[in-house]
Amino acid sequence: MNARANAPRPGSGKTAKEERAERKKGGRCPICGRPTVHEYRPFCSKHCADIDLGHWLDGRYAVPGEPIGAENADKEEKN
Repeated sequence: MNARANAPRPGSGKTAKEERAERKKGGRCPICGRPTVHEYRPFCSKHCADIDLGHWLDGRYAVPGEPIGAENADKEEKN
């Protein structure tokens, strides 16, 4: 067995083997860090899923790109 797999990972307190096993099981909720529940994956509960939805609706998460309407504004400025 590889000795590095049994050494704690920096910052996590878990070994690489434990981290791989956790990822296989489903990982952790991105909101609160608890283990995920299959029904609400990748979250642990409906509550955390609703919190994440609220973040999207509030605009806290954004996909990078050109602002909507920027193309039309450039054309209008040239005219």
